[in-house]
Amino acid sequence: MKFLDKMEKRLGFLAVPNVMLTLIVAQLFIYAMILMGRFELSALVLIPKAVLGGEWWRLFSFLIAPPYLAGTLFQALFLAFFWYILWMMSQTLEAAWGLTRFNLYLLLSVLFAVAGAFLGQLVSPSTTLFVLPKFLFYATFLAYATVNPNTQFLIMFVIPMKVKWLAWITVAFGCITFLSLPSIGHRIAFIAPYLCYALFFRDALKQSLEARQRRVKFEAERRLAADAPLHTCAQCGATDKSAPEQDFRYKIVDSEAVCVCKDCRESSQAPA
Repeated sequence: MKFLDKMEKRLGFLAVPNVMLTLIVAQLFIYAMILMGRFELSALVLIPKAVLGGEWWRLFSFLIAPPYLAGTLFQALFLAFFWYILWMMSQTLEAAWGLTRFNLYLLLSVLFAVAGAFLGQLVSPSTTLFVLPKFLFYATFLAYATVNPNTQFLIMFVIPMKVKWLAWITVAFGCITFLSLPSIGHRIAFIAPYLCYALFFRDALKQSLEARQRRVKFEAERRLAADAPLHTCAQCGATDKSAPEQDFRYKIVDSEAVCVCKDCRESSQAPA
C-alpha cells in the first residue's frame, strides 16, 4: 500500500531492532517486581478513567505489564510458552517484512488500542475499561498466520495443526468474546487493536476473497458441464443422461451434424 510505503520511508530511522524481545524482557522484569511486591499490576494497565484522572504513565506502562499473573505451575509454564511463541513469531515477521514495517505494525496496533480504549470509555461512560498487552500477541499471531499459513504448531506438544486453522479458531473465539462483552464501549476497545491487521492485509484479503469467488464459480461451471448431456436427439429430445441405453449417432444435414437416437432412426426407416 502506498500509505504504508510512505510511512515506512519516513519513519524508518525510528525503527527499533528486536522491539518485541525488548518488550518481553521488560514484562519479565515487571513480573519479577510484582512478585517481589514492588509493583501492582492494577497500577500499570491502561485505564482511561485513571489516565484522565492524572495517571498519565498508564499510556506507556500497560505495554510492559505482564499479560496476566500465574496462579499455578501450569499457568506459569503457559505464560513462558506465550512469551516464547510471541518472540518466535516476531522474529519471523521482522525477517519477512523488514524492521521498519514490523515496527510500524506494532505501533499502529498500540495506537489503535489506546484510541479504542478512550473511545469505548466515551461511548460507555458508566463502565470502567482496562487494556492489557495481550492484543500484541493476537495481532502478531494473525499477521504470522497470514504470512506463513502452512506452518505447523504442535497442540499440547502432540497434535500437529497448521497455523492458518489455529488462526481461524482464534478468530471464531474472538467473535464469540466480542458478542458476549457487556457494552458497546467494551466491544470498541476489544476490536480496535486489530484494525492494524485490516490496514496491513487489506489488499491480500481482497485478493484472497476474489480468488475464492473465482474458484467457486469455476467449480459451479465444472459441475454444470459434468451434468450436461453429451448427446441430445434432435427429434425426440432424448439425451444420454435421460436414456443411457440409447445409441446416439450423428448425420450431416445442411452441412451440420445432427444427433439422432436409435429409436428415431428406426422409426424413420420403418415402412409406412
